[in-house]
Amino acid sequence: MRLKNMTDRPVFEHRMDPLSEVFGSMRIQEAVYTRLEVTAPWGFHYPGDTVPRVRFGLMVRGSGLLKFKNQRQAIPLSAGDVFIFILSHEPFTLVDHPRSRVADYRELRKLEVDCVIHYGGGGAPTTLVSGSFAMSAFEAPLISTILPRYLHLRLDQSRSHAFQSVLDLLAAETAQPGIASSRLISCLYESLFVYAIRAYTSSSAAPPRGWLAAMSDQHLSKAIQAMHAGIDRIWSVASLAREARMSRSAFALKFKSVLGQTPLEYLTRWRMHKAGAMIRSNNMSFSEVASAIGYGSESSFSRVFSREMGEAPREYRRKCAFLQWSKGE
Repeated sequence: MRLKNMTDRPVFEHRMDPLSEVFGSMRIQEAVYTRLEVTAPWGFHYPGDTVPRVRFGLMVRGSGLLKFKNQRQAIPLSAGDVFIFILSHEPFTLVDHPRSRVADYRELRKLEVDCVIHYGGGGAPTTLVSGSFAMSAFEAPLISTILPRYLHLRLDQSRSHAFQSVLDLLAAETAQPGIASSRLISCLYESLFVYAIRAYTSSSAAPPRGWLAAMSDQHLSKAIQAMHAGIDRIWSVASLAREARMSRSAFALKFKSVLGQTPLEYLTRWRMHKAGAMIRSNNMSFSEVASAIGYGSESSFSRVFSREMGEAPREYRRKCAFLQWSKGE
């Protein structure tokens, strides 16, 4: 089922911290969902998406084995587990048993009636809620650089009551859709995605490097929050180190180790991301954009923007206007 009226609605309206700000810029598009009621033996191969999408699955009951093409070991899934592919078009296979026959998911879609697919050999039942959504081509690159390719959140891991409530509501609403179900399910998609990222960040599975790791660090997060809150300020490594409550050298070393870039490189890239959003809005002059992100002159801003984004601000605005018009963004 396709969920409509989602193109221009931000996930968050309140932008109080960097995580909210990043997800607040995200526009969900072309959301769909399917509920699979399968019985053993069962199995299907998903060939992947032609365009990268955020795809997730909630194992409501039963169990399964998830496997990627170049992966030796399958990932066991149990009732209550959630898996999410973040802007990936990688194919995968999901089966109840390694020796079960595998059907092409495109063939299974022909069996879909009212967003439900019934399939299998009549044995033990499994219920899987599967959904996906696309996002703006302008925001996808940022999301794909700060989030892992794949998340698997087990039921036996620490899970907040709020997160579990969202999963329970999603399972219930897809089982018995009612008035305005499409609207409600789209909201649950958004909540599921953000709660999953939050849970992953606080879990032992989270990697020690990357943007989420930095946001979980009590020192680095303070510096990143300061940069996001004061994007127009004149920052130095020393002033950012003071925000992080660290010495200059220790801060610079840790920042580079965790994020793979220097503090000022991070600041520049975030400024250009924000500048891109301002330019796309088409209601600010280039000099106003430059001033808003901390550049004293339009020429210096234009030079850095061209280097980071691969084209001059004027060309970027022209291209974005055409893409937004052609895609309806």
